[in-house]
Amino acid sequence: MEGLSCYNATTCDQTGLEPPVLAYGHTNGACSVTGGYVYRGRAIPEITGNYFYSDFCAGWLHSFRFDNGSVAGQKDWGISTQQVKSFGVDAAGELYVVSNNSVFKIVRGP
Repeated sequence: MEGLSCYNATTCDQTGLEPPVLAYGHTNGACSVTGGYVYRGRAIPEITGNYFYSDFCAGWLHSFRFDNGSVAGQKDWGISTQQVKSFGVDAAGELYVVSNNSVFKIVRGP
């Protein structure tokens, strides 16, 4: 699957597949989702339960919550870095973003 569509297929049998809860198009430079983590840290309690993800080419940082079977609280954090390759969490549940030669920790802004 490529988002909600079958990728490069003549037929599209989705039997046994679980579709994504959220999909976005290849617009504004987006090319490949980089999946992340649900924030479960203690430093920023107001974002607890938000799933963070990025796009490898576009470099933005987005999040959403999954409440009662639906996507809620979608947010563009206005943060951009190039080539987000991965995410990580530490023992305290704090979230990190890994880009091309850098590791960034998500912290409360000013």
